[in-house]
Amino acid sequence: MGNRALKSLVAVGSLIVMLSLAWGAAPAVAGTAFPKMDVKLGHSGVVEMSYHKGSVKFAELMKERTGGAVTVHVFPANQLGSEKDMVEQVKNGVIHIALTGPSMLAQFQGWGPIGVLGMPYVLRGNSEDEIRPKLIKLARGPLMAELNERAAKESGIRILDMGWWYGERHLTSKTKQVAKPEDVKGLKIRTMDSPVAKAALVALGAATTPMAVSELYTALQLGVVEGQENPLNTIYSHKFYEVQKYVALTGHMAMNLVLVTNEKFFQGLSPELRAIFVKSMQDAGDY
Repeated sequence: MGNRALKSLVAVGSLIVMLSLAWGAAPAVAGTAFPKMDVKLGHSGVVEMSYHKGSVKFAELMKERTGGAVTVHVFPANQLGSEKDMVEQVKNGVIHIALTGPSMLAQFQGWGPIGVLGMPYVLRGNSEDEIRPKLIKLARGPLMAELNERAAKESGIRILDMGWWYGERHLTSKTKQVAKPEDVKGLKIRTMDSPVAKAALVALGAATTPMAVSELYTALQLGVVEGQENPLNTIYSHKFYEVQKYVALTGHMAMNLVLVTNEKFFQGLSPELRAIFVKSMQDAGDY
């Protein structure tokens, strides 16, 4: 082979490597053989939710980037239990991955500080377009990375990614329109099952009732609760508008979602496979 042809091959090879890095190609080493495994991922949303689509995308990326070795099975709509149940199952090694929120995770040993991401009006901004990049930057920044390493050792629960945007939470009601803070007083409102989520509404005089989102439609329909608070995407996807009359665009909480895994399971993976899990989860969150 002539020098010119050899130089051309080297140049083409270099270009392919650079393009792969630029396009965020999978961090797998070429020719690496990964062990076959089935991974369970559970969440609480219906299949129309954006985070279900992100979960499915994660499954696709994992299969693609491991050459078919890792198969991720996604269980939506609380099929594996309530949100809290699924985090407990991850902690105990029953399932591999669960999708939850900062307020829920803050209830587990070592994870208390992450609850700040679930507090009302933490970030400045007049719209989701303004708040979203700030929250994602904070969630994927060095402070949360340090917390992840420390809390994973203490709790046995590790976050794969905490940059999945969920949305601003708004309040809906059936019999009473909420136009000002005083209107919340006396309303029976469903909240997430976490002290942080309940605190703000209790401070306004609401009677809060925590329950799984899968039970909420029936509870609203039967009048067990009069209202609820969720992002507009959740309100629409779960058809809460069918059993609610009013929506107050309170935007009282800008919320991200976190994907947690069992620390022992994660550390048992090869460094290459751990990198694929993390990168695929981030890419799926940005999908």
